[in-house]
Amino acid sequence: MSIQYRRLDPSRREIRLLEIQSARSLSDPVECRLVTVRLTDELSREYIALSSLYGDAAETEKIFVGGHAVTITAHLAQALKQVRAVFYPTISQRFQRTPARRPHGAPRWLRQLFGLGSSRQSDLESRCLRVWCDFLCVNQRDDVEKSKQHTDMRNIYRNAELVVGWLGDKRDDTDEAMAALARIEDAMPPHWGDPGDREKHPEDYAPSHKWAVPIASLWAPGPDGEIPFLMPHWAGANDFMGRSYFQRRWILEELAMARFPTFLIGDTIVPWKQVLRLNRMMEEFKYHPSDIFPANLSAMIAELPLETAHKLLDEFAKREALEEAQILKETGSSRATSSTRSTDTK
Repeated sequence: MSIQYRRLDPSRREIRLLEIQSARSLSDPVECRLVTVRLTDELSREYIALSSLYGDAAETEKIFVGGHAVTITAHLAQALKQVRAVFYPTISQRFQRTPARRPHGAPRWLRQLFGLGSSRQSDLESRCLRVWCDFLCVNQRDDVEKSKQHTDMRNIYRNAELVVGWLGDKRDDTDEAMAALARIEDAMPPHWGDPGDREKHPEDYAPSHKWAVPIASLWAPGPDGEIPFLMPHWAGANDFMGRSYFQRRWILEELAMARFPTFLIGDTIVPWKQVLRLNRMMEEFKYHPSDIFPANLSAMIAELPLETAHKLLDEFAKREALEEAQILKETGSSRATSSTRSTDTK
């Protein structure tokens, strides 16, 4: 059965959201309903936006929308299940009741983002999980609606609590890779690589790289002398950066619209800054001598799929340029209006 959509009112800036029910197990089918809301400032941070490839149309799974079975791709169904498993306990603060959660619960940055432990907690406990997903929230048979929603995509992503890019399931070395990315982010000084930081903290740059001493084990040879980049944490990082999701430029352009973009691989959430910081570190070691990073490994860095991070950087730079241009345009219009008024009063 296909979803029966109620027509949206463009004049009211209406969009649809999925309200997803909780589940006792990751394998439980997704049960949800579609609700119509207005895309206003009041809606800001009231939902999560899911960014995902559609997946193989030959591999399908049923979900339940408003009590009716709807067939979607297995890739998209798994994305909804993992979002439900990861974010439902985060929003409702019931970590103990979700078998799919990681043992240590939500990462600190995610808890801070959702305001857990703050005055927002009581509101979050009673809040349902709302998700925007274009494949389900937009009537794919209505070309007019599809065009309008595509135009609104920027605001939909910017108003979301965060945007989650679904990369697919984990493989055996994924957890080690994600732990390595987290170690790099924790070790790297907050403003490392920013303009002027090299002059303020020369010890953090070539050739000293003192901040990297605690993570030097990441590029140590394996127990049997294996090349470091063949070890599980680097092999997993290589797989992460090479996922099909990152090969679609259009999807990265969409992600760049987000206020807070993240990636979801299996049940692990990865903030985009971890990916960009990995790229910064590897570029530093590739082009500058280091007392910490082995010189014989520098030539191998080019083999890592760092173009993923470059694409992200490009898209975020474009977004910032557009926003700056808009601010200048608005400022110019304001000055012109003020000048006209001043002339009129003379």
